[in-house]
Amino acid sequence: MEAPPPQKLQSALEKVGLNACEARVYLSCLKLGVQAVDVISADAGLSSGDALVILERLHERGFLSRFATNRDFFCAEPPEVIARLLEGKQYEQRQGIEEFRACLPLFAEFANPAFTKPEIAFYNGKEGVIAAYEDTLTSKTDILAITSIDDTESVLPEYVPRYYLRRKAAGILIRAIFPDTPMSRDRQKKDQEELRESRLVPRSFLEGFHLEYYIYDDKVAYFSIVEGIAVIVKSSFIAQGMRTVFSMLWQLAPGGSATHIS
Repeated sequence: MEAPPPQKLQSALEKVGLNACEARVYLSCLKLGVQAVDVISADAGLSSGDALVILERLHERGFLSRFATNRDFFCAEPPEVIARLLEGKQYEQRQGIEEFRACLPLFAEFANPAFTKPEIAFYNGKEGVIAAYEDTLTSKTDILAITSIDDTESVLPEYVPRYYLRRKAAGILIRAIFPDTPMSRDRQKKDQEELRESRLVPRSFLEGFHLEYYIYDDKVAYFSIVEGIAVIVKSSFIAQGMRTVFSMLWQLAPGGSATHIS
């Protein structure tokens, strides 16, 4: 099948807030898959310096993921993830989001058929952290999490309540372990309405703990909310290992049982 005209896809991207160069760079990443800055800049018709500035900006806004070996590589977040990211915002241009979602089949035709996300994806800044949270909404399994309600609701006060509701709407159950704080107890009271089963552990057990992780499918997402950093590791072995660790902690939490969580 012939690829759809990029102009239509570029227009859809511009209607949800990207400028012309940003849209062009995103489309280059979508077409090329995982690539270094020089390859992306050549395809987008930009200098490496200009392309890097745009790539960094798109990464911060959650449109791209990034990983590094001896140099930086970027790849496009799937348009489906971008659509969820946009829908989770308080955008005024609702029509632009609807048009973007209507173009998802065209984006799929345009994307590199061999495209795969890197095994490790890095996310920086508030928008990047939100993009990592959005990836958890693609889960086909229950989510297992150790998380600090105090951190997430303080740093992302507008996003987090909507995330709870959207996760429930997607039918994704979460089992969560929280440090025992007043805010955690208030959130635990809403477990049933937010499709969650939670347990509390003494705050002293997690003293100074500001890292949270989510285990889902064959992924583990690590969040340092206060620093504005997230990392998603895709590995069935790591995910299963972390499920085992979570199961042990779950059993130690008040109300725990000997049931192993798979």
